[in-house]
This record gives sequence, structure tokens and C-alpha cells, in this order.
Amino acid sequence: MSDVAEVMGVSTTTVSNAFSRPDQLSPELRDRILTRAAKMGYYGPHVAGRVLKQGHANAYGVVFMDTLSSAFDDPFKLQWLAGFSDEIRIAGASLVLMAVAPDLQASAQALRNTLVDGIAVTWATHPIMSMARSQGLPVVAGGPHGPCYVTIDEHAAGREMGDHLRSMGHEQVCIVTGPVARPAKEPDITTWDHYVTNERPQGPWPRLTGLVEGLEPSSAVIAQATSWTRAAGAEATAAALQRLPHVTAFACAGDQLAVGVLDMIQSHGRTPGKDLAITGFDGTLDAATHGLTTVDARAREQGSRAAQLLLNPDLHPRQAVLDHHLVIRGSSSSRLSV
Repeated sequence: MSDVAEVMGVSTTTVSNAFSRPDQLSPELRDRILTRAAKMGYYGPHVAGRVLKQGHANAYGVVFMDTLSSAFDDPFKLQWLAGFSDEIRIAGASLVLMAVAPDLQASAQALRNTLVDGIAVTWATHPIMSMARSQGLPVVAGGPHGPCYVTIDEHAAGREMGDHLRSMGHEQVCIVTGPVARPAKEPDITTWDHYVTNERPQGPWPRLTGLVEGLEPSSAVIAQATSWTRAAGAEATAAALQRLPHVTAFACAGDQLAVGVLDMIQSHGRTPGKDLAITGFDGTLDAATHGLTTVDARAREQGSRAAQLLLNPDLHPRQAVLDHHLVIRGSSSSRLSV
């Protein structure tokens, strides 16, 4: 930059403005500076150097536990990301998408290799959250974890769904959920007590505990799918139908799983909402398309609020619990015939 300034007979500030603050120069002077700089092999301030000088990157990371391609197949995450990215764009900042496995080594490497001013985790807990906080980075969690998060009342939402199914007369209910962290090899059908003891020793997911409470005194069975995808939901349903011939309802922990359940039920010649009840969770556009009863978790609003909290450390409250809505559609609206 100094060399360009010397050749052009201007100050280094003027050269800097040509790259970073073009409104400070006349178009003619800026064009001459950029042309001369390019001939000298200089194309502007190095990003890492600028970050070191300014003390911030003006970029914010979003952490996904799975691959980015899997995240783009998830309607809830896409709606969440749309809300988050809108706020980032308005602020004139940049968005960094980070696929980080939920372990300490991957988290440490991601923080070493990524220049961001803060991170948001879309769902559940992740080791990168505590590591980032220890380095002074602000973190927003997609659940009630840590000092700053955005969520809904998952337990209350699950309880409402359980109450709804019980009011429709369902006592034999299969709860379809996905793996805790990494994909599983095959679907697993187990009891609620076994699932809590062996699969979720850190404590069951609030939306599931609320669901089970709402279903009482029914006997809920867990079908743990191999992933959170539509195909995995169908596969888990096939396994559950073989093991549970008297099941009358499938309550799913996510809309994608529920759409997979619908696929499998219909392939067996049975009618959702009449022969079997199916419910989802999240309130995605797919749920509306398939007439699926679900909980609207306000994904876009959650993403928007998460970005606002990252961008503005003075914004309060730092722990936001948004309203949710139980949306009853045809997949569960018929009362069970006794």
C-alpha cells in the first residue's frame, strides 16, 4: 500500500480508501489508484491482516453437527438460517457455515481455522460452545444451554402434543426420534425407560419428556431412526410396524421423520388420520404440504433472534423463549374408534 501511494503521489490513507471506503474519493482518482495497484500486483488489504488491525472479522459462524449437505436437506435448519442470514445481511456482516463434529478435537480445530466474531449453534449442545466462550467469543445456543440462547418451551410443546393424542383416544403410541449425535446403523425399537437409561444418560430431550407426560397413562415406545431424514423415518416405521402390531399413533420428534412415517403408512395401504395418527414437530413448510399435525417452533424467528443477540451484546433478555403453536391438521384430527 505504501509503494502504491508513493508511485501515485498520494497518502496511504487515500490508497486504503480506494479499496475500503470508495465514497471518500472521486471515481476518477479511485480508478487510477486501482489500475496502478493492479499493475504493481497489489489487490487490496489482506483479510487476515485487516482482521488483526481492526480486532474483529465482521463475520459470524453457524455450527452444524452434521454435514452441510445434510443441513441443507433439513427444512427447519433452512428456515432458521434464512432468519439468521437476513439479520446478518442487514448488519453488513458475513456468514460462515461450519460443519463441526460434536467432539473436542474437531471443535478446537474449527476455532483455530475460522475467523469469526461469534457463533450460533442451531440445535442441542456442542463442545464448541464452551470452548468458544473460554476464548471470549459470544455464543448463542439453539436450546436452553448457557447464558445466551433462543428456543421455545420444548417441554410444554411436547406436553400439548401428548395431550392432543391422548384426547383422540390413543394409548399405544410409538415415538419416532433420531440419533443423539452420530447416525446409527439400524433403527432401534425400545421402551422409554431403556431409552432414557441407555441412549440419553445426560437426560432426555424436553420435547420428548413432555410428550410422554401428555400421553400418560399410555405406554410409549421409542423408535430411534438412523438419522433425522425422511428416509430414516420411513425405515424406522417399517421396523416399528413389525414389532408393534397394535400401535395407533406415531409421534415424531421432527417433521422430516414424520413425513417418512406418512410415506411408509401409505405404502401399507393405511390412511393417515384415519387408520393411524401421525404428528411431527418444528412447523416446517413440508408439514403444511403433507397435512401434518405439528408444533410450530418458529424456526425463522429463532434464527433472526439468534443473530440479533450475536450482533448486539447489549440486547436483553439474553435467554429468549419464543411462543410456540400446536397446529392440528388431518394427520391426527380423527378420534380413534374404540
